[in-house]
Amino acid sequence: MTPPPPTIHPRAKTDAPGALAIGVLINDFETLSPSQTTAAMIRELSRRRVRTWVFGVGDLELDEQGRVIARARLSRAGPRADRAVVMLRAAASERIVIDELTGVLVRTNPPRDRRDSVHAVSLQLLRFARSRGVRVLNDPDGLALAASKLYLGMLPLDTRPRTIASADPDTLRRFVRDARGPTVLKPALGTQGRGVYRVGPREPNLNQIIEGLVERGPVIAQDFVPAADRGDTRVILVGGDLLRVDGVAAAVQRVPQGGDFRSNVHAGGVARLGAVTPGMQRVITTIGPLLRQHGLYVVGLDFIGDVVCEINVYSPGAFPDLEKFTGKPFTRALLDRLLEQLSTEAEGDALASGQA
Repeated sequence: MTPPPPTIHPRAKTDAPGALAIGVLINDFETLSPSQTTAAMIRELSRRRVRTWVFGVGDLELDEQGRVIARARLSRAGPRADRAVVMLRAAASERIVIDELTGVLVRTNPPRDRRDSVHAVSLQLLRFARSRGVRVLNDPDGLALAASKLYLGMLPLDTRPRTIASADPDTLRRFVRDARGPTVLKPALGTQGRGVYRVGPREPNLNQIIEGLVERGPVIAQDFVPAADRGDTRVILVGGDLLRVDGVAAAVQRVPQGGDFRSNVHAGGVARLGAVTPGMQRVITTIGPLLRQHGLYVVGLDFIGDVVCEINVYSPGAFPDLEKFTGKPFTRALLDRLLEQLSTEAEGDALASGQA
């Protein structure tokens, strides 16, 4: 019988008591790009000499002892972001005990990966690790709750456009017909503006559009917000509050081009520095407690005008653009908040354990 490969402890023997060991869960190493916020976060963690272990959703396991194990790669700070990613891809995998990490940052993007069951199992394993004291941001239960665009239905009516979700073509046609203006139709699970349509009640291809969308699952139907012609604004919340650096809000506006109403960069939209209006701040203040309640610590809100049209909870980006536009260290500020949160929770657990 072949013995299992050795499992190592994620902390170095030389680590001081209380030193942080952080895991970062991604889709896979092949799709990790130097231009992504996730890559910038990994590099910043390594630069701070935090032991940072990176692993994909397919790298998690449950061993015979019931421990959550990852085939993980130890990140090392490279001189540039592209070099850091190359070094990470070339690093050897080692089996580490996830249960012994200080925390895990979930930076996956399930809609861009067809391995639905693998993503579901990875979240289940992170629930196991969480039950044993590992802090997980964002929380697996919150991620499951907000995994699709249906999460908008939990928001107060005055913070979002009129919205329904259905897989019934008749229900969707009725919504389009009864709308006072155009309607946006899009998959409940989707990304990068794919499969998004603006239609009216007299759209000649309405039946074909609805039938094509329904074949892929439930569909979101949403009143078109006229301000969409000027683009949308991605706003980053941390701990339910707007992230700011030196008074500058973490907001990136994406402007549609060439007559396409979609502002997604992958659909041709152009990014520029955004601004947070008083109306947007009111919405943030209103829904921030709900996000905190669900353990959604890092969140990207997509505003059109002063209403939220989408909520991004898995791996909200925009940080490279923010730093390019402002010269401010937004990635560093994000990691300051994340590490502070993990350290605070670890101290709370230690106190609770001592009292017990």
